[in-house]
Amino acid sequence: MSSSFAWRGHPIWRIAQPQFDPQAFVSLWATWRADAARPARLHVLAHLDASAQALSSSQDAALQSLQAAPTEQQGLAQQLRAQCWGLLPGIHRLRFEQGQVCLTLCVGDAPEFAALLHAHPTGPCTPPQALPPEPQRHVTVIGSGIAGAGTARALATRGWQVTVLDAGATPAAGASGLPVGVIAPHTSLDDSIISRLSRAGIRAMRETMHDLLQEGVDWSPSGVQEHRLPGKTRQGGVPPSWLQEDADAARAWTCDATAQTSSLPPNTLWHASGAWLKPGCLVQALLQHPNIRWQGDARVDALRHLDSNNEWQVLQGSTVLAQSSRVVIACGPGSAALVASATRDGSAPPIRPLRGQVSWGLHIDTPDAPLPPTPVNGHGSFVHHVPTEEGPAWFAGATYDRLNDQPEVLVADHAENLTRLAALLPDTAQALAPAFASTVRGWAGVRCSVSDRFPMLGPVAQAPEGLWLNTAMGSRGLTLGLLCGEILAAQWHGEPLPVEARLAKALDATRFAAKLHP
Repeated sequence: MSSSFAWRGHPIWRIAQPQFDPQAFVSLWATWRADAARPARLHVLAHLDASAQALSSSQDAALQSLQAAPTEQQGLAQQLRAQCWGLLPGIHRLRFEQGQVCLTLCVGDAPEFAALLHAHPTGPCTPPQALPPEPQRHVTVIGSGIAGAGTARALATRGWQVTVLDAGATPAAGASGLPVGVIAPHTSLDDSIISRLSRAGIRAMRETMHDLLQEGVDWSPSGVQEHRLPGKTRQGGVPPSWLQEDADAARAWTCDATAQTSSLPPNTLWHASGAWLKPGCLVQALLQHPNIRWQGDARVDALRHLDSNNEWQVLQGSTVLAQSSRVVIACGPGSAALVASATRDGSAPPIRPLRGQVSWGLHIDTPDAPLPPTPVNGHGSFVHHVPTEEGPAWFAGATYDRLNDQPEVLVADHAENLTRLAALLPDTAQALAPAFASTVRGWAGVRCSVSDRFPMLGPVAQAPEGLWLNTAMGSRGLTLGLLCGEILAAQWHGEPLPVEARLAKALDATRFAAKLHP
């Protein structure tokens, strides 16, 4: 890669590297950091050619070259090494400098990777002609949950002026106001599309949480143990490199500090990449960008397209809340009605509400309860230790209710969460049962989903140009929300996608249009 300063004067600079050279990447990164006139974003697209069987040795050989990096670049080299985990065949997005430096690494010998490198040569990033000129790049994002805030951040870092509107008085007033959540890779026997997307989503989440949040307070890279239902194979389709068993965690689970084995309890998986987080803290952090303006108590009733200047008006009754060249709908269950207000025939995707309730309590109220040493996921989830203003707390849940679309806390749902906990952690459930009957607290929110349980991401069918969806995350918003925002921004700017094209296609918001308009 050339280290010339040809990038000066360009907001985004892209370099294609036919064969991944870690030392050259680190050297370019160092040059970028030292140049006061550097572009706002540096994007390197590289290819690590290797079969699945030879991948580990090929990756090790590539990273070995970092030992020869100059002393002053060793800090950057270490950051690169730290990101090079779980690099299975496919496309991986590695982020540095809070996303200002990106490495899109195409791993494997798939023929489409050669075409991708040919399509994105070295030079300034020239956005698609469909984008408005830079002075007119204003976008309105409706909804400030993980999906909306993640979309706003992805576009703001690319120079867009972003107005974020939310019906709530504070950001994350909807389903993303969940007090704590668990992220862990989806597992399937065939390593399905959603499993592969979940791994890309977790990589994006972990890097962002590390950059923006306080570890141990807002989130923790705790790892997550998954309890699989009886009869399921232990590993399933999870690639071994994502199941590196942590000996310390395994010994903690065996309750034997002297155990020499790294084995885990039967029928379980250890996800070292898993974590817990407070979603509201992440939303607040994502919105802290000079190009983002957030407005609460902004209930959007309808959208109106102005053909005269190809802009959209966002309406509350007859009041125009915002006007912009593009609009992204990311407001959960309210998304369908807004789409219907903007489509030519009043049609909307089949988005349905999905209510969930979490039960929680303080450690001080159950001091002798046997709690697991890490979060546990399975048929429900349990987070063992989360700091709150009142002291350490535990959290159990969440329920799934497709009939009730109101976020009130219900006694019946506390009982359901206790039943789920009894199947997940019987001893813990037995010890916490009195708390569920007396001091238990609750939180409820309404997510939304569609029939195939994939998010809806892309332009709205049967609507004028400039209206997009990023919604219907269901119970996967914490895993896929940021990834979907990055995919949307990459599609707008003609950038390499952070995942393989076939994975992104599964999220296409127009996939139901053929059924609605045969």
